[in-house]
Amino acid sequence: MTPEFVTFFWDVVPRSEEKLVVSSSWIYKVNKVANGSVEKHKARFVAHGFSQVEGIDYDETFAPVARYSSIRSILALSTQMGWKIHQMDVNTTFLNGLIEEEVYIEQPKGFETFDHKSRVCQLKRALYRLKQVPCVWYTKIDSYFTRLGFMKSEADMNLYHIVVERKLLIIVLCVDDLILTGDDQLIKSCKEDLAREFEMKNMGLMHYFIGMEVWQGDGELFVSQGNYANEILRGFHMERCKPMETPLAGNWRKEDAILGEVVEATIYK
Repeated sequence: MTPEFVTFFWDVVPRSEEKLVVSSSWIYKVNKVANGSVEKHKARFVAHGFSQVEGIDYDETFAPVARYSSIRSILALSTQMGWKIHQMDVNTTFLNGLIEEEVYIEQPKGFETFDHKSRVCQLKRALYRLKQVPCVWYTKIDSYFTRLGFMKSEADMNLYHIVVERKLLIIVLCVDDLILTGDDQLIKSCKEDLAREFEMKNMGLMHYFIGMEVWQGDGELFVSQGNYANEILRGFHMERCKPMETPLAGNWRKEDAILGEVVEATIYK
């Protein structure tokens, strides 16, 4: 971590016994694309939100999440209208917000600038897994859309639309992923505005969104969750299971459950 990065997110200050210090750790994750191949390896420094105290380290935590019904409706509408669906991804989503509370965390292991027992980090910006960061991020991007003139749906607080010269642009926000559809010129302009305001990655046409695989053609749209289903099967070691029309075995008797083999119940929870 560079000194500029450190001073941007926190100040290293002397530890005070009167202040609560939130613990922290590193999280490692492998990002995959729709076909299951590895896109990138991620290392993320996170706070242990479970060690926060309400009223001291945080107050409001609620942040709305896009409804699946809204996403399906937009997919259907876009196909009917002949619109293309685009996607953008926010880099380091929760680091965009400024926190109002006075929060102290442990120094990141391996990057201590002082003795970790005597110094801690006083946060200036939000950090992953703090309890308030979803609310902080949503408040920031919601206010940004409002400034641009977007209207928010009464049925879904993550569904926005704007009409410019009788041309429509629709945006669905799902935490750090955005899908945009409507007029092509408005989409292009909005992408440029978003890239200037936030650090974002232009994903092009929507292809993989919260577990859904999407293929777009002329006047048609194909949606699948095959990779998501395969991940579930791998989790239960059932990749080679035989397909059945119904998940319940036929000719099943109650006595079969009593006489059956005892299995480890925790893997089915």
